[in-house]
Amino acid sequence: MSSDDDFTQNDAGKLLAEIYERGQARKRLRDADAPQVGIFWVVDNKPLVFGESLNDAEQSAEFKNYKEDHIHLWSFLQRNRIAPRDSEYEDYPRGRVVYNTKTATFMFFADRCILKDKPMVEHLLAELHLPSTTKTESDPHYRCKKCGG
Repeated sequence: MSSDDDFTQNDAGKLLAEIYERGQARKRLRDADAPQVGIFWVVDNKPLVFGESLNDAEQSAEFKNYKEDHIHLWSFLQRNRIAPRDSEYEDYPRGRVVYNTKTATFMFFADRCILKDKPMVEHLLAELHLPSTTKTESDPHYRCKKCGG
């Protein structure tokens, strides 16, 4: 191989890396304020929110959903000292946001403890950049011990 071939291969690699990085930068800008699906808890009146854009969400039937579940994410948060180590994932009020692709609607499912706290609901909706058309509902699946879970 001559040095001209090395130069061409090196330039091609740099160009591909630059194209990839520009694409990633565009994606970050596009997704920065985009509505997100996700899961959340309220721990001692502090929200723990994890979301991702619809582009990164998992498709299941007619729903776009956050890829992680509460059980596994809570374990990770405990190992990293973000969540209380002496607790279970269902000890605290929690919820989930999904996107219905058939109705083009975001759905905010949460524990009744959260839904009663309007400023907290507004904070969570804003944190996930959700539109005003988002439907908020309680769900029997999301019940903390305080609410009768």
